Amino acid sequence: MPRQETLGQRIRRIRQQRGMSLAKVSGGDFSRAFLNQVELGRSQPSTRVLRVIAGRLGTEVDYLLEGRLPSLDRELALERARVLLARGQARRALAALDDAMGAADWPMSTDARLCQAEVLRALGRSAEADEIVSAERKVIAARGDAHRLERLRAVERGQAFSVGRGDPEAAIRAHLRLADRAMRAARGYDALEHYRAARVLLEASAR
Repeated sequence: MPRQETLGQRIRRIRQQRGMSLAKVSGGDFSRAFLNQVELGRSQPSTRVLRVIAGRLGTEVDYLLEGRLPSLDRELALERARVLLARGQARRALAALDDAMGAADWPMSTDARLCQAEVLRALGRSAEADEIVSAERKVIAARGDAHRLERLRAVERGQAFSVGRGDPEAAIRAHLRLADRAMRAARGYDALEHYRAARVLLEASAR
């Protein structure tokens, strides 16, 4: 019977698959030596450190801990809420968000919170939306994520967020550019989101 992969082995495998060094993953948050000890099973990372590692590796804490593929439930809930909101069904969108709001990992947590702010603003609950936007601005600024900062600004203005400013060809190019950038930064979640968006736009324009 094959031995079960440990947390440290899983981190090392993903890191090597991404072509990332110990220094790249540790950044300025903890030492390379500590990460090496974690990979060897000699040190146990805190929840905060695990979140940092998962974020840098473009995966989720649950996957690092348990070896299960990240659940699609939260992503599905978020996308359903976005669709409902776009169709003017804000109350249903708010209910649909329930399953997405449990996300603790970047960037899913911020994406869900920004969608929640959009929904609340659509329902006339601007004060609640403003509180969320204020909190998420700090998170996004700390990450230096220009794409999500643009989404946040759109929420602040009460406008629907649009990549490419309504031009499908510009949107396709922008999504592909953002996807490539995310791939280089080992942010798999973001890359997948942008590649999906580009594919949908390409398929729609081909009809």
